[in-house]
Amino acid sequence: MWPDFLRFRSLRAKLLAAFLLVILVPMLATAVYGYFITGRVLSEQAVRTATQAVNLQAEHMVRSLAQAQGDVLYLSRMRSLDTLRRQPENGAERETWRDEAEQDFMVLLSVRPMYRAFRFLNTAGQEIIHVRSDGQRVSSATVLGDLSGEPYVQVALNAPPGAVTVSSFSPEDGGEPLVHYALRVNNGVLLIDTLARWILSNLPSSGQHSWALTDQDLNYLVYPDGMIGLDGVDASELQGLLEGGAGSFDTESDVIFYNTIVPSASDPSRFWVLFRQTPRSVVFAGVTDFYQKATVAFAMALVLAAGVALLVAEGIAGPVRRLTWMTAAFGRGGKAPPAPASVSADEIGELTATFCAMALELERKRDEARMLIDRLIEAQEEERKLVAYDLHDGLIQQLVGARFYLTNWRASSPPEMAGNESSFQRGCDALSEAIVEGRRIIEGLRPSALDDLGLQAALRDLAEHSAQAAGWELSLDLKPLPAEPEKTVGVTLYRVAQEALNNARKHAGARHVSLSMANGSGISLKVQDDGVGFDLKHVEEQGRGLGITTMSERVMLLNGNYEIRSAPQEGTVVSLWVPWEPGGGVPELKIAEA
Repeated sequence: MWPDFLRFRSLRAKLLAAFLLVILVPMLATAVYGYFITGRVLSEQAVRTATQAVNLQAEHMVRSLAQAQGDVLYLSRMRSLDTLRRQPENGAERETWRDEAEQDFMVLLSVRPMYRAFRFLNTAGQEIIHVRSDGQRVSSATVLGDLSGEPYVQVALNAPPGAVTVSSFSPEDGGEPLVHYALRVNNGVLLIDTLARWILSNLPSSGQHSWALTDQDLNYLVYPDGMIGLDGVDASELQGLLEGGAGSFDTESDVIFYNTIVPSASDPSRFWVLFRQTPRSVVFAGVTDFYQKATVAFAMALVLAAGVALLVAEGIAGPVRRLTWMTAAFGRGGKAPPAPASVSADEIGELTATFCAMALELERKRDEARMLIDRLIEAQEEERKLVAYDLHDGLIQQLVGARFYLTNWRASSPPEMAGNESSFQRGCDALSEAIVEGRRIIEGLRPSALDDLGLQAALRDLAEHSAQAAGWELSLDLKPLPAEPEKTVGVTLYRVAQEALNNARKHAGARHVSLSMANGSGISLKVQDDGVGFDLKHVEEQGRGLGITTMSERVMLLNGNYEIRSAPQEGTVVSLWVPWEPGGGVPELKIAEA
């Protein structure tokens, strides 16, 4: 079974549920809305931030490539190179202008550490000028080579004059990768060998992100160790990369952000793709942190709301519960509970104050009624005592005197009166029986044993005399009491037992009678016989149950319980219980309502 609190049967549970609904429903709605909306905004912000980081790297690479493109255009406009290109193949001044152009190349290369070499080729792919740098000094090549077989040279030679072409990353013999910028000019091709690491200088070399660079066919130009790459990625996700756009897409564990770079404005159809691969946990770390903190904050708010609701519910239900306890205690003990030191100024406080005032007034009336009943019982007992004295000193003495005179007369009567001896004797016996009955009635009116010996001994004496007079087999089970009960209690118990035994002697025809008394939370008394029994309902309907009514009313006056069980040929059981505690005073008396 569920407790009342969980079944919402208590006022506190109902108030708590109501307050929680009032507080939590809007709070939950706001929290859920904020939870998802803020999470979505943070996710979008995280994607934007990561995309912006990729865009910045792409812009840096574009600026680097633009500088290389500007330098190659600058070289093409140099006076020495322009004059060299106009000289005939076997002209006398050609070598002079070649040396002049070579010196100009070396000067510019010395202030451009990002370049590895400047070269000028004729239309056949043969080197005319070749200056190079090892990072510390610039020198001219002693042996000029033939580059006509290089793919990037063929592309440049086939380009229209003024077109700038850019090669893919190609490794230098025994060195690092280079990017070849080529400008098709009249009578040849101008080349700048750019260090790939300069173009990629701003890409982080380690950390939580992996950077890669591919050409438009997704052939890797830069591919760090440990990077998962694009293998296994859905082809539809790669469409943006192949179309030269920018964006992002997700894999099972990572998010890939990409942007495209056009290395040469002369050929916008050729581009590179820069992309960054980042674990989802890193990209959305802020979102995860928000969710964790929001969950903790919501849990704390929930606990706080529940605590506030519990305090408010307890503030309302607590006084009601205390009032219930006070009412129950007043009903059990009959004593007005002390008024609380402070009560609330609301309706519950007014109800508590009104109840305390009512309890005090009811206690006062009960005290008055108790005193009245005590005086009534004492007056009744005194009246019984006076009647007993009057019977003893009056009627009984006259009956004794009459028997004395008759006995004396028989002793002195003449012989001729002897024939009436038996009748005379019956008259004397009748007088003796009347005297015995009168004395028994006197003893019943005021039992001296109750005053002299106490309740237990008085009940024992009453039962034994009744059993002796009726010829019963008697069973007694009278538990000793820790103290002698008050006079009102003792007289009530004795009178009920006396009435029950008298009824059994007069009407039951019993062979066995038992009398028991025990003390627990009160005093219980039971009289049982195996007589002929009777129909209790029939007796009540005939109005002949005066003794039963008297016994019941006596017990009810002491706020006790009285029960009589009987049926024809099944005997009779009279049981009662009255509240009593040693030293607790007289039990509360029930007063009929007006």
